[in-house]
Amino acid sequence: MLKIKWTDRITNDEVFQRTKVERLLLKILKTRRHSCIGHTIGHNVFVVNILEGAIYGENAVGRPGLQCLKQVARDTAADSYTAVNRMACNSCRWRAANQSED
Repeated sequence: MLKIKWTDRITNDEVFQRTKVERLLLKILKTRRHSCIGHTIGHNVFVVNILEGAIYGENAVGRPGLQCLKQVARDTAADSYTAVNRMACNSCRWRAANQSED
C-alpha cells in the first residue's frame, strides 16, 4: 500500500502520519480495562475478594506483577482503591470518569 520496505528505517509515528490514522490501540485497551473492572467491582463479590487480596496463601517469588487496579486508579484520577470502588459502585460516576478521558 505505502510501498514501505521492511528494510527502511521508518518510525511508527511516521507511518501513522502517512496513513492519516491515529493510534487507537491504547485507547481501546483502556476502555476495555475500565469496563471490565467497573463490571467486576459492581457485581461479583468473589472476584472483588481476589482483587483486594483477601485470599490467604503464600506470596509468590519474584517481582510483583503489574496491578491493574493501580493503573485504573491512576487513569480515573482516583487516589486509592476505595475511591475506585466507590466510583465503580455508582455507575453514573463511573461512566462520567471514564468518558472524560476521550
